[in-house]
Amino acid sequence: MRKIKKICFYVLLGVIGIPSYAQDYSISLLPFSTDNYDEFSPAYYRGDIVFCSNQKSTIFIDYTDEKENLPPLNMYRVEEVERNVWGKAELFSKQFKSNANEGPATFNSTGSEIYFTRNNNNKKKIGNFIDKNNRLGIYYSKFNRRSNEWSEPTPFKYNNPAYNFAHPSLSEDENYLYFVSDMEGGYGGTDLYVCKLENGNWGAPQNLGPNINTTGNEYFPFIHSTGRLYFSSDEHGSIGRLDIFYSEKVNVEWHKPIHMDAPINSRYNDFGLIIDAFKKSGMFCSDRQRTSDDIYAFTPLYPMFENSQRQEENDYCYVLYEDGAENPDPSLFEYEWTFGDGNKARGLEVEHCFNGPGDYTLELNVIDKLTGEVSYTQAIYPLKIEDIAQVYINAPDTVEVGQEVVFDGRKTNITDFDIYRYYWDFGDGRKTRGIEATHFYTIRGNYIVQLGVVSREDKEGNSEKRGVYKNIVVVGSLKERGRRTSD
Repeated sequence: MRKIKKICFYVLLGVIGIPSYAQDYSISLLPFSTDNYDEFSPAYYRGDIVFCSNQKSTIFIDYTDEKENLPPLNMYRVEEVERNVWGKAELFSKQFKSNANEGPATFNSTGSEIYFTRNNNNKKKIGNFIDKNNRLGIYYSKFNRRSNEWSEPTPFKYNNPAYNFAHPSLSEDENYLYFVSDMEGGYGGTDLYVCKLENGNWGAPQNLGPNINTTGNEYFPFIHSTGRLYFSSDEHGSIGRLDIFYSEKVNVEWHKPIHMDAPINSRYNDFGLIIDAFKKSGMFCSDRQRTSDDIYAFTPLYPMFENSQRQEENDYCYVLYEDGAENPDPSLFEYEWTFGDGNKARGLEVEHCFNGPGDYTLELNVIDKLTGEVSYTQAIYPLKIEDIAQVYINAPDTVEVGQEVVFDGRKTNITDFDIYRYYWDFGDGRKTRGIEATHFYTIRGNYIVQLGVVSREDKEGNSEKRGVYKNIVVVGSLKERGRRTSD
């Protein structure tokens, strides 16, 4: 994995077995990936993609990495001509072509500003680009529409020749810059950091803490517009070498990272993930083809449940009354209902709530007040209680921010087809599958949770599906509510 060697951050791990995971994504190798060179770290740029590659941009190469005899990294731009049809990759800008490594990069929302990685010494013509005296730094440039040129790159104020600063990722609001560094004071080899923009200047780097950073190495952060942080790590229970994880902030702390399943992760190096604002498609990088690093596109395979109905709640409560009952002397007798569930109630008209569906036998007996015994039975009725025929979400209606909630689909009552899979959509951009799922919310608000079920496909490839939705209200945590009360 060449780019990791170049930044001198990475120690290869032994290959381990890969467990079997559900295939929740469709992936495809993008056509601008090559067999002989590395392509990695895509970034969104004005509807196009900018990525890193060490392919030759000209036949007149007069500088190279003396250890691997390959040109340094440059940034390339490729246009998506139409959906899933890509143009030819071309050098992003000659202004960012130097004698050293250029990229990965991140852009602001308009594409007018760029933060990118490069070697601090980018003038040398030949040599070893992982030289400890030529660390990586982050650089900034702004595009001038009048001159149609980028400004001269300026170094990030915290660059330090003793350490590496790399892999920048700018938040959508442009107020936070995430990056990687091996600076002193971290938890492992390389850690993830963030700087906050304060009065037009970047504040001091803040380590993301032990929930994100490990004794190993964390790389390639990507901060999504929703606040979800994607990154790669060789720890956190990685199934291969580098694996891709994501995390979100809960009560100002990062939650335990979640491992992305196959086919995103493999027993090879998987890294550099980006995903669009609606989380409908994205890209990531991998060396699973063994010859070089390549860029893959992915799309979720979750089916759509367009005709989902609002969930109805099962009502097991009844009012019982016997129209044809006799009127025995109330001073001597009284009525008593037995409900077939071990419970009884006195009176001609009573209310009773059963615990759930089932077959019950109702009896209306006339009780002798003197003896307390049944004088005679007025009526006997069978009662069959069934759940509503629907998909069912068993979950609380109100939860707290950061609270781990179990969503259960076992009370689903579908009889016209056998359920093959359960699909959850939690209304905050996160989805999963399984009859049961655990989830937490990071922001207060009202969410629509959807559960859909599908049958196996028949010989013609058709399947049955059904879905419901319910509202979940997410309130502040007890700590937050206490803080607001004290304020």
